[in-house]
Amino acid sequence: MANQDPNHSNTIPIIGPEFVSPQPTDLTIIGDTVKDTNGNKVFKVKTPLFGLHNKRILIDPNDSTIVTMKMKVTSKHDRWQVYRGSDLDDKIFTVKRSSTVQLKTRVEVFLKHNQTREASCDFTIKGRFMKRACTIYAGDSTKIIAQVHEGDERLVATIYPNVDCAFIVTLIFIFDLINMGGTGI
Repeated sequence: MANQDPNHSNTIPIIGPEFVSPQPTDLTIIGDTVKDTNGNKVFKVKTPLFGLHNKRILIDPNDSTIVTMKMKVTSKHDRWQVYRGSDLDDKIFTVKRSSTVQLKTRVEVFLKHNQTREASCDFTIKGRFMKRACTIYAGDSTKIIAQVHEGDERLVATIYPNVDCAFIVTLIFIFDLINMGGTGI
C-alpha cells in the first residue's frame, strides 16, 4: 500500500464522495480493467461498438455508468470533456493538452466552474509518454494527489488519501488516450 502523506488532508470528491477513501489507494490497470490490491474489479472503461470512436465510458463492477468521456473532435489541444453518468448535459470537467508541441506531456484539468475562463487549471498531469508514467497535481502546484508508473505490462496507480479514485482513473485513461493518439491503454 502507498505511504500516507499528512499534507493531503483535504477531501477531493470530484465525481462522487463514494469514490473517496481516507486511506491511500493502490490500483492496477490492465487494458481497460482497474483492480484493487485484492484483485477485485473496481472500474472498467468501455468503448462503444457503434458511434464515435472518440468516446469512452467508465463503469463500476455492476456495469453502471459513472462518467462518459468524449473527445472534442475539432480541438488542436486534444480536449476531452467528462460528463456525469451518460448525461451529456452534466459536464463535470474538461481535460486538455496545455500546448500543441511538448517534449514532456503536460495536461490541464478544468472543473465545471472554471471552464469558461480557463485562466488557471484546477489539476495538472505531467508525465513521459515513453515511460507511461505520470504525476497528478492539485492545481498548478507541487501538491501531488496521485502517481502512476508502468510495471509488468500494467499501470500501477497510487492515489493519495481523500482523493476521488474514479476521478483519477478517468484522468489516467484520458492522459493515455492523449499520448497514444486516441487508441488508449
